[in-house]
Amino acid sequence: MSRLLRAEARKVLATPTIWWLLLGTIAIGIAGTVAPLVVAEKDAANLLSDRTLQEAMHGAAAGVILVVVAGIIGMAGEWRFGQASQTFLTTPRRRRIVGAKTVVYMGVGALFGMVAAAACTATAWIWYRANDVTLPLERSAVWLTLLGCVAVAVLFGVLGVAIGAIARNQVMAIVGAMGWLVVVEPILFAASKPVFRWLPGMASISLRRQPADGLLSPGVAAAVLVGVLAVALAFGARLVERDDVTT
Repeated sequence: MSRLLRAEARKVLATPTIWWLLLGTIAIGIAGTVAPLVVAEKDAANLLSDRTLQEAMHGAAAGVILVVVAGIIGMAGEWRFGQASQTFLTTPRRRRIVGAKTVVYMGVGALFGMVAAAACTATAWIWYRANDVTLPLERSAVWLTLLGCVAVAVLFGVLGVAIGAIARNQVMAIVGAMGWLVVVEPILFAASKPVFRWLPGMASISLRRQPADGLLSPGVAAAVLVGVLAVALAFGARLVERDDVTT
């Protein structure tokens, strides 16, 4: 298994798109931090409220969907670039390959999440200092939000691998995932919050503690996400196992 993990890690390091996605995550995260602060009232009481702090720190997850894209590329890219035959014939136990990719892209998600959290924190700190306020890093509204954002990034790495394994068409998987998470789920949630708050995208918003009404509690949201990912990953691994890559 260690050989597979090293091989998958080398693939990540040799894929330029992954690094562009990381830069995109940082840029979107900074913008996501600045946006709520621009419209917030500049008095200290408002800037230090839990809601404003959560909105600012939540910027760390603004670009987390790009982790899903990274995971899809890592999995579905085997078919897109004609590497599936070589990969799966070299290691016939395909579930091990899916497992190795899952572990590696959890690490990619952790990296994306931590870098975005650092960029978000630095941006917020500078903004607060410019308004003669000290960013209270010890407040739970700050660090719990950042931890939630990193956790979602890790889980979204798994989601990307699962989607790539199920679809195996890289372009279709990316377009479908982006459309579902960015467009479809918010529309469904707006239509019926009690019903559609159980969707994985809405659960991720709750886990990263975005201030919004009608969401699940973070603990329940984490359980929902883990459950959905376990089912999706198992289904994807089964499809990969049955796929005839030699034709």
